[in-house]
Amino acid sequence: MTLLCERCYGPIDPAREDFYHLAHISHADRSGDVVWNDATVHSDPSCAVMAHADGAGRHRKAA
Repeated sequence: MTLLCERCYGPIDPAREDFYHLAHISHADRSGDVVWNDATVHSDPSCAVMAHADGAGRHRKAA
């Protein structure tokens, strides 16, 4: 399976690059089944969007 960065839409190579796998609940149906939305993003500032952003979208570490 090919992983694509949700920020820059570039491919992520799991063997060579660090990345985050994110998931959040999209919705739940009446029977209680949960539908998840999954995403992957580069964790490095090498992500094209992060490296060339003018202040917006910069990577910040959680406190």
